Amino acid sequence: MPFVNRFFLNDTGALTYTGNTLGLSRSNSVGVPGTVDSIGAYVTTNTALQLGTYPPGTTSDFHLNSSSAILQLPLGSSVIYAELIWGGTYINNGVDNSAFINDAVTFVTPLGSFSISPSMGTRFEVLLSSGTQYGNVYAYVRSAEVTTLVQAAGAGTYTAGGIVGTIVVPDPTSNNCGWTLAVAYHDPTQQLRNLSIRVGAEVILATSGPVTELITGFATPQMGTLGGRALIGAQEGDANKSGDQALFGPTTSSLTVLSGPNNYPGNFFASQINNDLGQLDTSGTFGTRNQINGQPGSNIIGGRQGWDITNIDVSSTLEYLQTSAYLQLTTNGDGYLVNTIGLQLNIQTPLLTITKSADQSNVTVGTIVTYTVIVKNEGAVDATSVVLTDSIEAEGTFVPNSVTVNGSTVLGVDPTTGIPLGTLTPGGQITITFQYQITAVPDDGFVKDQAVVAYDFQPNPQSPVISTSVPSNIVQVEVFQPSVSVMKSGTPSPVLVGGVATYMVVVSNAGDITVDSVILTDTIPAGTSFVPNSVTVDGSNVPGVDPVTGIPLGSLTEGASRQVTFQLLVLTDPPGHSITDIATASYTYSLEPGHPIPGQNMSNQVTLPVINPDINPHVIANKEADKQQVIVGETVMYTVQISNYSMEAILNTVVTDTISEDVSFVPNSVTINGVSAPGTSPETGITLGTLGPGISAIITFQYIVISMPNPPVITDTANVAFNYRTVPYNQSTNPVQVDVLQPVITLTKRCSVSEAEVGDNVTYSITVANTGNVAATVVLTDLGDINAVFVPGTVRVNGVLNPAVSPLTGIPVGDINADSEAVVSFDVHFVAPPASSGQFYIDQSTAAYSYQSPSGQTGSGISQSNKVEVRYINFAISVTKSVNPTMARVGQQVTFIIVVTNNGNTAIMNAVLTDFSDPGVQYVPVSAVSAGIPVSGNLEDGFQLGAIQPGQTVVVTYVATVVSIPANGAIRDTAWLSYTENGTPARAASNPAVIYVTEPVVEIVKEVRESYVFIGDWLHYRLIIRNIGSFNVLAFVSDIIPPGTEYVPNSLKINGYPIPGESLQNGILTGTVEREVTYELTFMLRVVFFPPGGIAVNQSKIAATFEIPGGGNYRETILSNPVQSLILTSPTVTKTADVTEVPVGGVFVYGVEIENPNLVPLDQAILYDPLPAGLSFVLNSVTVNGTSIIEASPLSGIPIGTIPPESTFNVRFVVQVNYEPNPPITVNAASINFQFLLLNGDRLPGIVNSNEVLVEITEEEE
Repeated sequence: MPFVNRFFLNDTGALTYTGNTLGLSRSNSVGVPGTVDSIGAYVTTNTALQLGTYPPGTTSDFHLNSSSAILQLPLGSSVIYAELIWGGTYINNGVDNSAFINDAVTFVTPLGSFSISPSMGTRFEVLLSSGTQYGNVYAYVRSAEVTTLVQAAGAGTYTAGGIVGTIVVPDPTSNNCGWTLAVAYHDPTQQLRNLSIRVGAEVILATSGPVTELITGFATPQMGTLGGRALIGAQEGDANKSGDQALFGPTTSSLTVLSGPNNYPGNFFASQINNDLGQLDTSGTFGTRNQINGQPGSNIIGGRQGWDITNIDVSSTLEYLQTSAYLQLTTNGDGYLVNTIGLQLNIQTPLLTITKSADQSNVTVGTIVTYTVIVKNEGAVDATSVVLTDSIEAEGTFVPNSVTVNGSTVLGVDPTTGIPLGTLTPGGQITITFQYQITAVPDDGFVKDQAVVAYDFQPNPQSPVISTSVPSNIVQVEVFQPSVSVMKSGTPSPVLVGGVATYMVVVSNAGDITVDSVILTDTIPAGTSFVPNSVTVDGSNVPGVDPVTGIPLGSLTEGASRQVTFQLLVLTDPPGHSITDIATASYTYSLEPGHPIPGQNMSNQVTLPVINPDINPHVIANKEADKQQVIVGETVMYTVQISNYSMEAILNTVVTDTISEDVSFVPNSVTINGVSAPGTSPETGITLGTLGPGISAIITFQYIVISMPNPPVITDTANVAFNYRTVPYNQSTNPVQVDVLQPVITLTKRCSVSEAEVGDNVTYSITVANTGNVAATVVLTDLGDINAVFVPGTVRVNGVLNPAVSPLTGIPVGDINADSEAVVSFDVHFVAPPASSGQFYIDQSTAAYSYQSPSGQTGSGISQSNKVEVRYINFAISVTKSVNPTMARVGQQVTFIIVVTNNGNTAIMNAVLTDFSDPGVQYVPVSAVSAGIPVSGNLEDGFQLGAIQPGQTVVVTYVATVVSIPANGAIRDTAWLSYTENGTPARAASNPAVIYVTEPVVEIVKEVRESYVFIGDWLHYRLIIRNIGSFNVLAFVSDIIPPGTEYVPNSLKINGYPIPGESLQNGILTGTVEREVTYELTFMLRVVFFPPGGIAVNQSKIAATFEIPGGGNYRETILSNPVQSLILTSPTVTKTADVTEVPVGGVFVYGVEIENPNLVPLDQAILYDPLPAGLSFVLNSVTVNGTSIIEASPLSGIPIGTIPPESTFNVRFVVQVNYEPNPPITVNAASINFQFLLLNGDRLPGIVNSNEVLVEITEEEE
């Protein structure tokens, strides 16, 4: 994933990284430390916890993990910025912790413990490993800004925990978990530096290619000492594996392999936590348990594993006047994930200074904030091609057309894409303002914003032009969200005419700011009256107030609430037979003392049915159950009470109850008023007959739960049907919910090895997970393969040794709560080859579990695990499969080699070789060969190999074509040999052969913001580049600039960050486009003249290159979709006269030619011509394109109508000279009013003046 720039500033100071792993290296046994390059226990600062034989301070529960590190800061320094970064694996070999990766983590500073939620902008999930027997492994990275916490606490011990990881055994050595604290600090004793912190998730695998990252935003000095350091954090680096490298340099052709005191050039990421000097940091939790570094190094038993932090010198890679660099991450062996990069580069004082401010420091959601940026040229040379960009956090939205430059509004520009400012001379200053509307409260309560100015300058006439960028200060605006909730309820329901309704209103402050002067009002519904002195607040009577004029509640601090009750007397039966009521809470809040801001929130609507007992029946039906939680097989008794409060009896009363299919009625369980009613059923109806006034009936009946509903709840409502005064009525009871409890026990079984031989010991581990909704007591049994024996004393439950139990008689796992799991492991010893000439030792576990409901009803169940097969190495029939090459592109052919050897003492007969490949490869017909002779048959039905004698080896090769990219980029292919031995059918499987499909598939989609523009306007373009293939690709992006436009220098942004000095017109190496990653480029063009055809058609292209594994380079050109914008220009209005002089009394003709060069018509065109003094219009002399227009006059406007695209209209009219003006020359110009009629139907008004025409007036001689 491309790195996200979290912090960027020029300051006198430096960066420091600290942090720690949350795991220690494992063995192949659960709960036992070892030297495998994967964690098998979480670290915890609680030394009372211990997993297995790991040292105290370990656990198997990631919720309980934690580790500490020490933040070192120089005396006199102050923290500018701090970012907490954490991550790990979350899906690995059957373990899936994806439900927890967005949970808050615990962060403990020297001042206290805090809960930190991950930022939305740095949430990454990536594929870390594929193509192995363990399936896909996924890792994640999360981060959050913690500046205020670290500023307050300063140097000292920091702890992070509750971080998701995996510790599954076995796995493809990918388990990891840890955290990093990245800090930028100000120190006046240090040099001026460009400081930046980036967060991402760059996965580097040999099977997916290197990653090259473009870094900009700095300018090294033009003389003196160059200096810089790179701080890098990573996951899953291993000391015992080499081939991983980090390279840095000004261009991709001049990269330098990085190294440091504890970072080897050929094993850069090796599970090492280093300090600011790049040396091993032993100060944190388990700081002395470190893997031994080297090229490769080696692992210690239970060493700190899977997390890297380092700080190395990159000064030797820098050049004078350098403004960009490339970081390349690569490997030919050890895979890893880089999650953060920090750079501190010594710089010279920038030519420009940028100061940013906001008109408000405290705002609420919805507020519009005006930002001011002052750009000053403090140097001695011009800054040219100055462009300001400003991308606010996600909680702010730009207000269109709010940009001003030096007080003048500039339309059509946007700080998120860039505001061109031109040239700024020495000593000059430009003031820019723009507005953002705050749309939400950020996680930390502050919206942070920073501007960046990109520009060019030439230090002296002999030096080249330098392109660079300078950040402004960071502006923080605190955002508050007043949130007052008003929840209202009313009783009784229904309410009688003449009765009293009691309302309860709870007013709560759920926001983050105190609200004052809270007043609750309630408009009394028609047909009711307020009961005087019935108001209570928090249980205390408040006489003399009423809800109509308002009930004062005072102030509500954050989280506080008030409970208000009052009563209404129901006077009449209102229309609709119900009263509806809403309450309103008004309040104020203050962001600044003395400036209260009003607010108001309404409650939910409460409707109470009203019954007039003189007219309507008043029947109350209530239902309840004797249990709220049950299990399958348990009986529930329902009680239904029907009470008649009507003026007269209700007749023909029948109660029915049809419940869900997951329960069954218990026959003869009905009682009526305590008397059994055999033969009746609520499903067909329980007859009660007549209930007189004031009479109640109580019915009970039972249902038994026969199956598990989905969702696990039974909701039931009874219905009462009756007649009242001959009118039929139906009334439902309240719904009753009963939760059905049941554990869902799943067993996921694994083995520490995939193949073994007689005499080997292997470890089986079983994850027992309960995804149900009630705890279960579990006993696990495992009889094992017939030729394997249990190794006594090896049983562990959650890493704790239980030497007295055996899987043969049952391992008491204990209670497993809902949404919890336990891990059981034990060892077995293989004493003989698999039975019946089989190739695999086969093992499966069984869990018997019991559970109970709150009432004591018990249930039980049995679950079985998956079957685990361990391949017997010395099986008599050996089938070995390989493929060449192991990495290939789509369309490339690969050769599979299958070697079948009979190592037994008897011949095998009727041997048939079949191969059921994963999707992605296709057999090339008639390509199978053995000993140079074509093999009969085909891949699916099998190749006929016949008899294979003892000691004989048969080699079969065939060719397949890679036809598609599998979901995880890897194809696993296994062959099977079917045969008979001594008349008995048997099968033998090969090892899987793996092909990694190395195929980048790059898509480029282009967008343009403007559908039309005028000459002088800007065009804003956006490129979305995505690699949907399986291999990384290096992208060189360029743009075909359309005629009539020019590229706006310094307008290019990649993933939201400016890239000064680069032009898509010339092309730019943007870096690596990784698989399944999206990149965004934006840039601007300016329209400088009207192009031929009147349309700016723009298209971009990518020259994609990558190194083909095994040798050679590949290059492909990908074109984007073309986009077009209509270029509009004003029509040309040319005026002429058929004379140059005319005497008084004479006449002459004015001609006006109107040319529309656009591709859209000009509609409602009207020509105006106010004649100068001395001239008058000759009536009915107007012609348009030769057609006379009667009664038209240039004085009131000549209606021309619609001028089609790319056409010319000619207007002529006659004027008469009435007298000689003073001076005797008439100066005349026409104008045309019109509307551009756009393709989408929109209209744009316009007006254009013609040139001036001079005619001399002469006095007629007598």
